[in-house]
Amino acid sequence: MSETLTAAQREAGAKVLRALAHPLRLGVLQCLQDGERTVTELYEALGCSQSMMSQQLGILETHGLIRTHKEGTVKYCALRNRDFLHVFGCLQRHLLTVMRFVEDDPAAAGPS
Repeated sequence: MSETLTAAQREAGAKVLRALAHPLRLGVLQCLQDGERTVTELYEALGCSQSMMSQQLGILETHGLIRTHKEGTVKYCALRNRDFLHVFGCLQRHLLTVMRFVEDDPAAAGPS
């Protein structure tokens, strides 16, 4: 069984979860599961603009989910804590078993 979080830990945890609460940011974490990627590789893989990707990477980095470094003009990104990849299994099970998510059903996303 997991430890009980303090009020301060719940507050900090909620901020981290809010940082995850965007489809593009979830996509970034999934892309990084196999290792470091460049910003260009990420925005091309996820189909967004470079500026949108930079904004999303900033949020993920601020909340300690990724780390970045530059080599010359190329910026690289990597996961800081691979434990967050477990979120995807939990999320997928929740979508399939609790939410009864069906890919082609526009209402499957549930309430926003």
